[in-house]
Amino acid sequence: MLPRGRPKNAMTARRKEVLEAYADAIAEGYTPSLARIARVCGLHDYRDARRIVGDLRRLGAVAI
Repeated sequence: MLPRGRPKNAMTARRKEVLEAYADAIAEGYTPSLARIARVCGLHDYRDARRIVGDLRRLGAVAI
């Protein structure tokens, strides 16, 4: 029996969008803030950005 839903730790569209905003912030030469990432990506608040960045850390996409 196959598990239902998307696989765990998959790169979703929202995670990809946050990763791109994070990379853009670093490319522009400043430390990426969670509030700015939330604004750029249209998230509800910085806590959503914190959760997604934590997911990206577990995936190994974000180093710090």
